[in-house]
Amino acid sequence: MLSGSSPAMIHSRLLPIRRLVLTQDDHLELLCRRMNVGKTMLPPGAAIPSTIDLPVLKDAHSYIPSHVLAVFDIPQSDWEPSYSPILVPIHAGLHARDFRTRIIPQNATGTRPTISRISSQSGGHFVTLPVVPLHVPHAPSIPLLFLFALGLESRSQLLCCRLLPTEVISEFPALPTMAQLMGNVCSDRQLTDYIVFNQGLWKNILHLGPRDAGFVGIARTAWNVTVEARRNRQRAAAAGVSTNVGNPRHASASPVPNT
Repeated sequence: MLSGSSPAMIHSRLLPIRRLVLTQDDHLELLCRRMNVGKTMLPPGAAIPSTIDLPVLKDAHSYIPSHVLAVFDIPQSDWEPSYSPILVPIHAGLHARDFRTRIIPQNATGTRPTISRISSQSGGHFVTLPVVPLHVPHAPSIPLLFLFALGLESRSQLLCCRLLPTEVISEFPALPTMAQLMGNVCSDRQLTDYIVFNQGLWKNILHLGPRDAGFVGIARTAWNVTVEARRNRQRAAAAGVSTNVGNPRHASASPVPNT
């Protein structure tokens, strides 16, 4: 158990009110709304610009981000023509407060966002933000990581139901039971999806160093359960025993390591 994360706290945060699974795009859209800007994407194969304009969702004087991260997990030299980084809004002050690793270069921290009025049929405000390239171990889990580690989202079911099947969460804190049940309800494809996402999230946590011990504890628990479920599946396969029943309700729920 991590320091600052009591069993009661982790238990309460691991019990979702209802099943609610969001995809990477949903997490990004929710993060953008929390940052008061609209989501945007770069065209496939486009170079990372130095600045970008994002639509402001509310009054221009409301809270807005300071930068946009162009997040990728493939070296830029290996990008295919169809590849595009994920554009993630961030506030340098919040990140410095809630993470141990600096990702905004010092020469970019003093850059102030520019809000401008646009003339169009609908009108509105846009904010011009500096763009910072960020190479991470796993790009798809970055929106979820920032949502919770920056304290922008408090609904634990959004986190828990992304990392583990609902039936598994209900068995906390019996980790061996959780792992056994995860192997029973997940098909091979579903278990692989959980492994890829949860491992990627955990690697991002180790790489970026979020300070929220409760969030880190949940991610660690999810990864440990996932790893044990994989071990159980491998042992069963070696013994010629089928363990999963393949619950179709988890087919859309994609999902880090005991280091």
